[in-house]
Amino acid sequence: MIKYIVNEVPPLGANCYTVYDDDTKNCLIIDLGGDFYKIIEQTKSLGLTVKGALLTHAHFDHAMGTVYCKSAGIPVFVSKEDSLLLLGDGNLAKAFGLGEFSLQADGILAEGKTQIGGIDLQVIKTAGHTAGSVCFLIEDKLFSGDTLFCSSYGRYDLPTGNFSDLKNSIINKLFTLNGNIMVLPGHGGKTTIERERKYNPINDN
Repeated sequence: MIKYIVNEVPPLGANCYTVYDDDTKNCLIIDLGGDFYKIIEQTKSLGLTVKGALLTHAHFDHAMGTVYCKSAGIPVFVSKEDSLLLLGDGNLAKAFGLGEFSLQADGILAEGKTQIGGIDLQVIKTAGHTAGSVCFLIEDKLFSGDTLFCSSYGRYDLPTGNFSDLKNSIINKLFTLNGNIMVLPGHGGKTTIERERKYNPINDN
């Protein structure tokens, strides 16, 4: 059975999710924006083994904590498009006054079903917030990054962002999923696909 823990991490209060198999105790960390050591200690206290750090996109508030992953032997995964943003100013760390941040990903996420650390997941490409934004569907939980929020949706005015792509990703990909799927966004509280299909303002734009 898949369970998850959410931690709001610095520097911008992004949601970082530890997703784990309650049977094997293997886990994945999604959007490790900060608090690396705190989160690693939390996994240890629960007897979990971290098998990878997955990024929904390359912005610093979702990725900066991954700079410590290499020394800890934790592979970092991101989409091909956002692997380029992760390497340079496109991750926006410098633009927000946080200095230089650059990271070479260990693995590239392609769209479709895959397995990392024994955990089955589906990678859904959801361009719009960034060209390489992805969401992760694990059982009945959608980790939506900065693509889809409760009653809102992601910015599209940052490097490689595009509103038409964002709207297409949400309406023609995410909204076609089962309505009972829980949406766990990169900021703010959880919601469901059904609720967002009915009330999200992306439908009106």
